[in-house]
Amino acid sequence: PATTQEVLREHDGWHEDAIGLINAVPKDGFYKWALFDRDPLPVWSKGRVTLLGDAAHPMLPFQGMGAAMALEDAVVLARCFGAAENLAEAFSRYEKARVEYANAVLLGSRAMGLWYQTTDPDNFSGFPNPSSLGGPEGSLMAYNPQTVEI
Repeated sequence: PATTQEVLREHDGWHEDAIGLINAVPKDGFYKWALFDRDPLPVWSKGRVTLLGDAAHPMLPFQGMGAAMALEDAVVLARCFGAAENLAEAFSRYEKARVEYANAVLLGSRAMGLWYQTTDPDNFSGFPNPSSLGGPEGSLMAYNPQTVEI
C-alpha cells in the first residue's frame, strides 16, 4: 500500500486538477509495485519443454507489447508444430523465428523505460529514438507472426 501523502510528494508541482484527483482516491486506494524484466535468454527450449510469453521474455510495459508478444509466440509455435516433423524441429523453428525479435523488443522496452522515466527530461541525449526500437525490422508493427519464415 501507498499513502496519499506519498503520492502527493511524487506529484509535487502538478496541476491542481491532478492533485484533486489524487486527493479524491479513497484512503486505501493507492498501491505501489515494482516492474521487472530479465536479461534476454538465448535459448527457450530444452527437451520436450519450451517457453513463451513472459516465461521466455518478461518485459517492461513501456512499449505495451507484453501480451501481444505472448500471442505472437503462440501463433508462431502453432505454425511450427504444423510444419515440423517432430518436437525438436518445431522448437528449433520457433526459436529461429522468435528469439532474436522478442529479445530485441524486450531490450527496446527497457530502453524506453529509461527514456520515459529520466530524471532530466530536458536532456535526452544518449536516449534512443523511439521509432528505432522494436526489433530487427525497426518497427514493432513490421513483424507478422502469420508470415514470418519458420
